[in-house]
Amino acid sequence: MELWQWQLGGGALAGLAVAYTLKKATKLALLLLGLVILLLFGLTRLGIVTVQWSALTAGLELGSQSLVQWATTLVQELGASMVGFGGGVVLGLKLR
Repeated sequence: MELWQWQLGGGALAGLAVAYTLKKATKLALLLLGLVILLLFGLTRLGIVTVQWSALTAGLELGSQSLVQWATTLVQELGASMVGFGGGVVLGLKLR
């Protein structure tokens, strides 16, 4: 049986911590966003509030496009010194 040895530098450990935290925070944010949308839908059905769903959808789409552009720019600007951090991020996203 082979034993694997992993050597992680400071950048990789920081990337792992950032990705793991980001993954958990994203799940929480999406849960809260879903609950708010359900609440708004329920209040709309009861006639308490009026929601402009097209404006809400447009805002969510704009936010997701901005996030994709930010992530793309981050990956394109990744220098050689940040490769360990990037590897840590990939590893952190694989953790449960």
